[in-house]
Amino acid sequence: MIIAGFSVGRTESSRDLYYEEAVAVIKHLKETDPNAAAADKMRKKMLYFAHEMGWKKLKKGKLVADIQRIDNWCLQFGYIKRKLDNYSYQELPKLVSQFQAVYSHYIQSL
Repeated sequence: MIIAGFSVGRTESSRDLYYEEAVAVIKHLKETDPNAAAADKMRKKMLYFAHEMGWKKLKKGKLVADIQRIDNWCLQFGYIKRKLDNYSYQELPKLVSQFQAVYSHYIQSL
């Protein structure tokens, strides 16, 4: 039923979706995830730690966490080796713990 809705009745199979339709379905499913808010909170915690460690860059005149550097860290040291946004709600607690250890080490080295 979801597929038919996003394809305006053209198909009921995800295999037959156009690219734009598939993207819209994926976005919709992510937004309806009951754990999305909790996962977002964990990701923001990592952004906070990164910002505090100086992992920031200027974007539109404002200092923000350097997502590319965080993603590179996740790819190299994260226990699943994928970018931050690709970690699921269930996987994030362990990743946040890993990153919190990096942050704690940073604080102790000051």
